[in-house]
Amino acid sequence: MQVQGDASRSWTYDAVFGTSSTTDEVYSAVTEGIIDKLFSGYNATILAYGQTGSGKTFTMGTNFDSPSGSPSGVIPCVVADVFSRAAQAPGEAEVSLSYLEVYNEEVKDLLIPQNPSAPPAAPLQVRENVQGDVVIPNLTFKSVTSAAAVSKIMSAASSARATGSTAMNAGSSRSHAICTLYLTVTPPADAEDDTVVTSKFTLVDLAGSERQKRTGADGDRLKEGISINKGLFVLGQVVSGLAEKSSLDDPSSSTSHIPYRDSKLTRLLTSSLGGNSLTVMVACVSPADINLEESANTLRYAQRARAIKNEAVKNVVASAISGAE
Repeated sequence: MQVQGDASRSWTYDAVFGTSSTTDEVYSAVTEGIIDKLFSGYNATILAYGQTGSGKTFTMGTNFDSPSGSPSGVIPCVVADVFSRAAQAPGEAEVSLSYLEVYNEEVKDLLIPQNPSAPPAAPLQVRENVQGDVVIPNLTFKSVTSAAAVSKIMSAASSARATGSTAMNAGSSRSHAICTLYLTVTPPADAEDDTVVTSKFTLVDLAGSERQKRTGADGDRLKEGISINKGLFVLGQVVSGLAEKSSLDDPSSSTSHIPYRDSKLTRLLTSSLGGNSLTVMVACVSPADINLEESANTLRYAQRARAIKNEAVKNVVASAISGAE
């Protein structure tokens, strides 16, 4: 499907949604088949990108707050779907989650209760394990058994996320938020297929790109804006590099450097962007004429991301029960 700009500009995507589109329509199109893949052992990622105030947090449902009482946004729908499928899965399905933010290039654990009278917790470090995977020592993981439990945890965690008011958005997110669901499915003891499935679903609500002239930011708001734009700039470089690499007949021959390490955001999303993950980008644009140039930049960015070809593989291991026999 295409979005048509003026006579010289158009952009092509897998799906396009208007201002009247519902959460169900977006969720159905964005996650079609992904939950099935998750329970088959594939990692998945959904991230929302766009300028400040374009509707990313609303689309993703990161605040986990729905006045109607029903899921509103991609994340609540994902959570409800995962637990619905987990209840039907053969064997035992276990789910846990982590929730962090990247604020001013520091990684903060949103699942640690905040004590206003205590000094702020030290930022988390980002490391690599012996397999070369990005890990975060001391990150909190919480076991969850229902969508309601996830809702309660994320409502509390989202209230700790950095937000602030600017001239463009009264409730602007001042950090990039990453929620990850971890799934382990262990087969019954008498199952013919004794493999244990492990997978993760990474749900990303990026802070919006912004221009200081329009936001009127100064002081802490300006510092936050500079940090946000740095992460998004590096993300754009990573996306462009991966898209160029994917266009080659032999991607392994590319000598282009992919600058994952140039920001905490891209380092945390290394596997999601160019590795072992089925990844979907949701580009949020404003219909206002005043935002035309920012919207065009977002559309170009998302079209480049569409060209990236990841090679996701199943994450399965032999059952411990089988190995003990």
